[in-house]
Amino acid sequence: MATAQASHKPVMVEQLADWILAPRTQDIPEVAIAQAKMLVLDTIGCGFAAFQEEAAYAVLETLKLLGGAPQCTVLGSTVKTSAPNAVLVNGSLVRILDLNDYVNTKDGQIGGHPSDNIPVALAAGELSNSSGRDVLASIVIGYEIYGRLKEAMARDSAWDGVTVSGFVAPAIAGRLMGLDREQLAHALALGGARAATPSLVRAGDISAAKSVSNALVAQSGIQMTMLAKHGLTGPLEMFESPQGFKSMFPGLKAETLTAPLKAESYIMSCHMKAYPCLATGQSIVAAGLQLHRQMNGDVDKLSRITVAIADTPSLVRQMKDPGRINPLSREAADHSFNFLAAAAILDGDFTLAQFANERWHDAKIRAVMAKLEMIADGTLNGRAPGGFPCGIRARDTSGQEYVAEVLDPPGFSRHGLDAGSVVKKFNSINAANLSAAVRDRIIETVIALDTSPNCAALLDALAKARPA
Repeated sequence: MATAQASHKPVMVEQLADWILAPRTQDIPEVAIAQAKMLVLDTIGCGFAAFQEEAAYAVLETLKLLGGAPQCTVLGSTVKTSAPNAVLVNGSLVRILDLNDYVNTKDGQIGGHPSDNIPVALAAGELSNSSGRDVLASIVIGYEIYGRLKEAMARDSAWDGVTVSGFVAPAIAGRLMGLDREQLAHALALGGARAATPSLVRAGDISAAKSVSNALVAQSGIQMTMLAKHGLTGPLEMFESPQGFKSMFPGLKAETLTAPLKAESYIMSCHMKAYPCLATGQSIVAAGLQLHRQMNGDVDKLSRITVAIADTPSLVRQMKDPGRINPLSREAADHSFNFLAAAAILDGDFTLAQFANERWHDAKIRAVMAKLEMIADGTLNGRAPGGFPCGIRARDTSGQEYVAEVLDPPGFSRHGLDAGSVVKKFNSINAANLSAAVRDRIIETVIALDTSPNCAALLDALAKARPA
């Protein structure tokens, strides 16, 4: 690999590489390490819960054809595959149900799912025999980069947020795989160069590409890290050049990327999803369930339903997306405010069962959706910053009104995740999928991860778990 000139001024990718490698594992705040453990458990749970989905079948069947060097563990399989393939499969599984975590700023404008990249940490940690605490530290670093870049991303960008994982995946993998500063800078550049994903994956007639888009970026990211470790170079001016990502990250400055890691880092701003749908729909579901209880389930007598959400550009775009207003696929349904409200109001419950038998086509669901009026209400913005609040007002045929309001949905936490709630969710979504003994073993190995010399016990538990 060519050596940089002494007069060379480090570009942002190189400065980011320095920042990634600088923190010692023991310097990462304990609260962040504890949060990372909870997110690992939640992510693994989402992965196992997805095994019955069609998209999971497609990914798992493809893995059989890909083969690969037996390097890394795949959820539910004692047959190992290459690190990039493990990232692809595990990354797809944890995302398919749209049930994994989300992070956002106080004004609710980031969104996104940093845990999509936890499979990178598990694969790179296994490849390098890293300690459990090192793996957790890399996850904290990855979340921070994800948050900083996502916040710097142009709001009206034509590119999807998973693009930022082109930098996050090499950051996590490079730190664990022992790359030096120069190698890591090129891994970041190479990863970014392969990451651009159009926002169409999450718009219109949403396809299964939504479920695998980050996994594909992350797979490329760990592969680029391996290439950079062996001397491959990348375009270092990814953030500065108009031919790179300058327009995607307008105004991005090096100090934004390299500011010290604070105790209240981005990983502490993560929230756990209670319902299998997009982050911005969590309060809509919760409010719909409230309304169902108020009416004792007698939804037929409703004549009009008004669903109010916060008035932000991103939420308004989601609300007005024709593919979401009239969902025609599983992926579109879990991103449809209209479907989410209708199903919650009608059923009084919202689990994976609400998507069974293509419920988005069901006549009863469609009848409730036809009564809905979706509006953006600016008064909600300041009442629950970052919480994606929702208020539902309904009137029945007798003129009686019903009001339900949820400012912060279940799973939303401004002070870190509640361990009991994470464990409860893990057991709940996998009660029919994994035995109690298997679930207990996974929980125990995740809880002990920060004191484990490596991830062998956890990976063994994941490999031997057999989803129903």
